[in-house]
Formats: sequence, C-alpha cells, structure tokens
Amino acid sequence: MRLPPLVYLLGAVSFLMDVASEMVYPLLPLFLASLGAGPGTIGLVEGVAEATASLFKVVGGRLSDRLGRRRPFLLLGYGLPALFRPLLALAQSPFHVLLYRFLDRTGKGLRTAPRDALIAESAPKEALGRAYGLHRSLDTLGATLGPFLAFLLLPLLGFRGVFWLSALPALLAFLLLFAVRETPRPPSPLPPLALGHLSPGYRRFLLVSGLFALALSSNAFLLLRLKELGLSQEEVTLAYTLYNLLYALLAYPLGGLADRVGLGRMVATGFGLYALVYLGFAWARTAFWALGFLFLYALYSAAFEGASRAYLATLVPEEAKASAIGLYHTVVGVLLLPASLLFGLLWQAFGAAAAFLTGAALALGALLLFLVDGTGRRAYPG
Repeated sequence: MRLPPLVYLLGAVSFLMDVASEMVYPLLPLFLASLGAGPGTIGLVEGVAEATASLFKVVGGRLSDRLGRRRPFLLLGYGLPALFRPLLALAQSPFHVLLYRFLDRTGKGLRTAPRDALIAESAPKEALGRAYGLHRSLDTLGATLGPFLAFLLLPLLGFRGVFWLSALPALLAFLLLFAVRETPRPPSPLPPLALGHLSPGYRRFLLVSGLFALALSSNAFLLLRLKELGLSQEEVTLAYTLYNLLYALLAYPLGGLADRVGLGRMVATGFGLYALVYLGFAWARTAFWALGFLFLYALYSAAFEGASRAYLATLVPEEAKASAIGLYHTVVGVLLLPASLLFGLLWQAFGAAAAFLTGAALALGALLLFLVDGTGRRAYPG
C-alpha cells in the first residue's frame, strides 16, 4: 500500500529542517564559550530551550484541535526557526543566543503535535508504522547530514558563516509547507484536557511512557562512556554520525515490520532493546563492545521511535488527536530533565555502571507494566 504524498512532503520538510538545526546545534556550546559564557550559562540556555519545546507541545496540539487546523501551526512552527536565524548569526552576547533558542524551541513545540496528528489523519491505519517510520528516517538523515556539513564548513566560514548558511535549508523547509493541503474542520469548543476524558489505553501508555522517560537519559552520556573507554573526541563524533545513519536507514523498514507484526509488539521490543543496551554499557570494558551496543541502540531508536508514535495515534480520540499527542510529548519531555539529572548524579556518586544499570531497570519496569495489566493479562493490542 502506497503512502499518501503528504507523508513524503512532511518527511522532506523535517529532513531540511533537521539539516539546518544540526548544522547549528553541535556548534552552539563552542560559540557560547566564544561569547564569554561559562558552563552554567550554557546549561541554562539548553535547559530553557528543551523545557520550552516540551511545554509548547501540548499548547500547539490543543490550539490545533480547537481551531480545526494543522497547517497554520506548521507554518508558524517551522517559520520561527527559519526567519529568526539572523538573530543567531548576528549574536553579540549569550542572551541573544538564549533568545534564538527560545524562539527555535517554541517553534518545535508548536509544530510537533499538529504534524504528528496530520500524519495520523492522512495515512491508512494499517500503514501507520511505515508512515511514522518514513518520517523518522528522513528526519534522522537530516540530523546526520547537518553535523557533517558543519564539520566541513566550519574551517572555511567560521561560526557565523555556518549559521547564515543554515538558513537556506530552513527556508526551503518553510517554503515546502505551502504545498501542504488539509481539509479544515469547523472550529469547536473542546472539553478540558483531563485524563478522565481520554481512553484507558492512552492513560496506561502515558503512565508506561512516563516511567520509561525516567530511563531516557541524554545521549551525551553514551558518548561520554565511549570516551571513557578510550575513544578520541573525533572517533566519538564519527561513531555518533554512524549511529544516526544506521537509525535513518532502519527506521522505514522497521516501521513496515511494525505494521505487519503489530505496533504493540514493536513498542515492547523497543523497551527490551533499550534495557539490553544500557546493560551492555554498564558491562562493557572496552570501546569495541560499547560501539556494538551503540549500534544496537540505533536499532532500538529505529524500532521504537516510529512505532511508539504510530501506537499512540491508535489510542487518541479523533476530536482531540493533536491535544492528546501534545500532552504525551509534553509529559515525556518534562521528565527527560530529571532523568538526565538522576543519571548524572548516580554516575558521579557510584560510577557509570550504577547509572546504566538503573536506566536498564527502569526500562525493564516499563516493559513489564506495558505487557500486563493489574490482573496479569496482556494489556496492549497487537
């Protein structure tokens, strides 16, 4: 079954925007340091950025459902990072970078739930896994190409030159959105976004995902572990690039597999793979073994990211699809901060193995909660 053209169009938009974003993101800490920012300021900038994205996801979803429109929120969400890119290229102080990151992440928050809802509304239910898998694949290909371009261009153009050039794919992504067509629904009042108004399956998956989010520490810790086990900074960067490439190549075929074997089974497999990867990073004593588990982590990412979004789309009500998706992303996003904080404190106090073992235990707990309900029966549809 062919996917609708809209899915490919939204994938192309995400590809271009991720090229633009990832040309900038790896350079920001160094650029901030060149402006006189210390580690505390850099942490503040990134903390505000990620918190902003998480909080605005439910706002974007809610407003989109209320107005019966998706496209305006895509235009706004992709337009903010594109149109305000000069603010970053011309920045003279850390505050200017903070302002840009706030606007950039506001855009990401506003667009995420309406975009995911639009994919769910346009793709056939039996092809949701492939639709989200394709989107994640193209998105991650952009995340692979962006840092590589920055690596090539930085010696030639410097920070500001790369920032200016990154505006081109961002602007192309924004312009592509004018080809998006949707069938607007009449605006309608929505009941309060309360968990009691959502399905039991959605509430259970939100609980499971909240527990799993506490295991989702930053990928920076995986890279730090590779460096601790003997890889150079350049080798770590190359390993992460290969991780992204493998993720991108696997996401679409694994999305199709999820449609065939069942979205719930693929989500459960993702939980299990994550636990296995973290057990491996706790156990590894050489960089060779850790690299093997990093590439297994790419398999987890490709299997879980698309399948979990597709599975979520089957649980949300049609009249509040973007609201429910936005609430999910906000809850999970907000929990990522304490997850990384907990992981870092455990590593600092007890060593890397204790931190990774804790993450594995939380992932296994989420898997068990996902597999059974209070009576010990299977709790998810295939």
